[in-house]
Amino acid sequence: MRLLIGQTGAPTSVVNASLRGFLDAAAEHDVLALRGGPDGLVEGRFTPVTAADVPVAATRQGGSWLGAGRRAVTEADLDVALDVLAANGIDGVALIGGNGTMALLHALAGRAAARGHELTVVGIPKTVDNDLVGIDHSPGYGSAARYLTTIVPDLARDHAAMAGVEPVRIVETLGRSVGWLALAATWHRDDPAHAPHLVLIPELRFDRPAFLASVQAALHTHGRAFVVVSEGAVPELTDEPFEAVNHSRIILGGVSRALASLVRTELAVAARGEVLGMAQRSAGALASDVDRTEATEAGRHAAKLLADRATGLMVGLHRRPGGTGYDPVPLAEVAGRTRPVPPRWRTTQPADLGDFHDWLSPLLGKN
Repeated sequence: MRLLIGQTGAPTSVVNASLRGFLDAAAEHDVLALRGGPDGLVEGRFTPVTAADVPVAATRQGGSWLGAGRRAVTEADLDVALDVLAANGIDGVALIGGNGTMALLHALAGRAAARGHELTVVGIPKTVDNDLVGIDHSPGYGSAARYLTTIVPDLARDHAAMAGVEPVRIVETLGRSVGWLALAATWHRDDPAHAPHLVLIPELRFDRPAFLASVQAALHTHGRAFVVVSEGAVPELTDEPFEAVNHSRIILGGVSRALASLVRTELAVAARGEVLGMAQRSAGALASDVDRTEATEAGRHAAKLLADRATGLMVGLHRRPGGTGYDPVPLAEVAGRTRPVPPRWRTTQPADLGDFHDWLSPLLGKN
């Protein structure tokens, strides 16, 4: 078979491990690398690739060896892409990505079927947001969570030292429409004295009076208030395009600074808004070994599915007593859908998240 492997959307610190896993398992096939995400798919930016071409060091670094990107793909784009795939003799396509990528694959498969074009498609999950439907967790999330569980407690300790001049600090994580990363940033098992006092996630409607009251209560009890917020938790305070198709406009964050301004105005105390930004998804030095292993296995399983001509599927990750299982999930169930934080973990109080921390702990790894 002639296979194509690509990535769309943003990188993670373990996405190159998925690529290596795929190439290792597809060694008996002719494989082309898709360069530059969905633009490369439409423009036919394909180059031959083997596992030997991807440095082992790249699997321990951030970024994407394949290149990445976003595009609002039209039906005309799908037709052009199918023509390009046919011209290059491609039998199967694997794309690494999130729910937008799975929607692209599902649409590509549907368009191919309508045209009578035989094409096998398989998705390899990848997102730090952890919002893919049908799986327990996504490759990329464990490493981003590990970064946060390492960095945010240090920020809290720093804040404790500086509380006399900076009583309120608000730390902003990624998470346009879901709060999985913000919840990870509440980790405080290694240092309960420096736990965040409040967490805001998109799944809970922002309550301005309650927020200000909680900050004031933390100031009264602890002499400082340390808050974690998802970038999309309070969309009314920013003009960021959280609902944009394929998120092709850059989201710069800033809700933490808007909240800090609100605190300064309403409570008359000094407050800082801290935006953690892209380090969450790119810090290869703090990647989880568990996450890297699972990302590699997800790539391997995708290559095997293509070789078996199984199509319309995404590799799934499911926890089992003996370890992670990789049962596939139909793309139709995943495409364009978002998995929010479940109701049992929707809270503004980090002290109530012990069960979530139990769930998160195995993903953080040991390295």
